[in-house]
Amino acid sequence: MIFLTALPLFWIMISASRGGHWGAWMPSSISAFEGTCVSIPCRFDFPDELRPAVVHGVWYFNSPYPKNYPPVVFKSRTQVVHESFQGRSRLLGDLGLRNCTLLLSALSPELGGKYYFRGDLGGYNQYTFSEHSVLDIINPPVIVEMNTSVEAIEGSHVSLLCGADSNPLPLLTWMRDGTVLREAVAESLYLELEEVTPAEDGVYACLAENSYGQENSTVELSVMYAPWKPTVNGTMVAVEGETVSIVCSTQSKPDPILTIFKEKQILATVIYESELQLELPAVTPEDDGEYWCVAENQYGQRATAFNVSVEFAPMILLESHCSAARDTVQCLCVVKSNPEPSVAFELPSRNVTVNETEREFVYSERSGLLLTSILTLRGQAQAPPRVICTSRNLYGTQSLELPFQGAHRLMWAKIGPVGAVVAFAILIAIVCYITQTRRKKNVTESPSFSAGDNPHVLYSSDFRISGAPEKYESERRVGSERRLLGLRGEAPELDLSYSHSDLGKRPTKDSYTLTEELAEYAEIRVK
Repeated sequence: MIFLTALPLFWIMISASRGGHWGAWMPSSISAFEGTCVSIPCRFDFPDELRPAVVHGVWYFNSPYPKNYPPVVFKSRTQVVHESFQGRSRLLGDLGLRNCTLLLSALSPELGGKYYFRGDLGGYNQYTFSEHSVLDIINPPVIVEMNTSVEAIEGSHVSLLCGADSNPLPLLTWMRDGTVLREAVAESLYLELEEVTPAEDGVYACLAENSYGQENSTVELSVMYAPWKPTVNGTMVAVEGETVSIVCSTQSKPDPILTIFKEKQILATVIYESELQLELPAVTPEDDGEYWCVAENQYGQRATAFNVSVEFAPMILLESHCSAARDTVQCLCVVKSNPEPSVAFELPSRNVTVNETEREFVYSERSGLLLTSILTLRGQAQAPPRVICTSRNLYGTQSLELPFQGAHRLMWAKIGPVGAVVAFAILIAIVCYITQTRRKKNVTESPSFSAGDNPHVLYSSDFRISGAPEKYESERRVGSERRLLGLRGEAPELDLSYSHSDLGKRPTKDSYTLTEELAEYAEIRVK
């Protein structure tokens, strides 16, 4: 407990103060016990017309004049103080609000004396007030029971105990930052804190006093808690080639491990720091996407997602192509870009350009950075046209002539029904060849085989059809094999003769072919 002289008058003067001239108000005398802490309430004023940008102040001990080099108790500009006050003086008031309240802790007899305040508004606008407080240090009761430093997890219950030995019983008071939290006349006093929060982290003081004196002691409460949700700021949108700088910060006790991920890949990390900076030099489209900043300590983990958007010119991907099926041609143009590009299809041979607005022919779909546009052309009986895809946005333009894929799909259309019959005949010939080969093997291995019988076999001359050399080579081998069987005298199961056909090329064109071609065919008859 502190003892103030003329305190009621002091507070009346403070409440009556409205500014306008140099002046200060503080209690004329204060008494405090050795080893305790004490605050000296203080209020000052200065002419309104000065309007300083920043207000500073100095507390002096035992003399108001700087030229006498008095010990400095507190100085806001440099915070360089006399060795007697190092770690024992702190300004509780806000100088900008003209509050110069001073806190002194761990009081000892040498700190008893006069305390003066000097206002410093910059330049020549400095003033040491003649008003002052006299601090008197006196001996206290003895505190015999007190918590040491306490650690507690956020949300838990904390009980702080203070006990003193005196006769008569002391008045015990729990305080924090000069605020009384609980007091009672007793040998011991508990301070119960329910569901502590980080805001209750700090130093708590217990004051024991009676008519013969007082003593105080302090305990530091550390509230441990998981990281708060990280905050992220910095450049989130950049053009390809620029540098991106991201800062992720949080608050926790103890300090966390901070990590920045992209697709489960660690890009940056720091240990026991509350801030992490990520720098991406010369960003590329691959740097575009979702990132995570994760903060963790032994009490929990929190994360924040953020996106980095990289803007770049369109790139037409290699999977872009055209394909045909019967009378339909479909062209696929896949573009990667940011921002979204416009896409147009050009048919140079027809002097036609089709864009996305013509929904009857073009369908477009966006997925992330990819834009897929599909051009559909119907009634394409002739060879497929050349198609050029052009994509553009504000960063550039790219064009590509789309390659034609799926040529095997056109083969049957080009061959036509006559070619289909020939292919079917080739298939039959291959089956016959395999059958005859197996039979030949069996006859060769049989002792009753005779090469004397030579049944009459007629066979057609060899021929080939353009576009299927392997199949017709197989048919040629079938004919040779049949000749070989005829010479060895094996009788065929069927009486077949193959007429010698005219194998000249004959022009043909039907609705299934895309171009007019010369098709070759043979006529097969069964007698």
